[in-house]
Amino acid sequence: MLDLELEDSSGEAPSVEHAERLKRVSAELRHALDAKGYAVIGDAATAGLVPPGTVIRSCNGCERDIARAAGADLVVFGIVRKVSSLILWIGVVVEDVGTGQAVTTARGDIRGDTETAWSRGVGWLVDHRLAEHAPQKR
Repeated sequence: MLDLELEDSSGEAPSVEHAERLKRVSAELRHALDAKGYAVIGDAATAGLVPPGTVIRSCNGCERDIARAAGADLVVFGIVRKVSSLILWIGVVVEDVGTGQAVTTARGDIRGDTETAWSRGVGWLVDHRLAEHAPQKR
């Protein structure tokens, strides 16, 4: 699983809290997916494989190369899209590394640019959209 990314079209000043919040909710997503049956490879295994400045959502398939290099069968990546301080959504994609086909995609709206809202949004996506697609752990 690759860390979530922020796409901010709100026009508001960037928040220094967002980078740390992305790390925390990415870790929550890893933990929740692992608990639901995904055999999640830790972020340390992929950290050195992501070139600095890479934007996964627009890297033209590099997410599969990164996952393949880490020994994964699936790759999970996504974004937190901030429209305003009140309107945000989280989108997650699960792709088959071998075929490049999406296993599933999930999106959920959240209200509020807060740690709690982001965390609840990730938890809801796992419980209501991603858990049913979890492969059997080996």
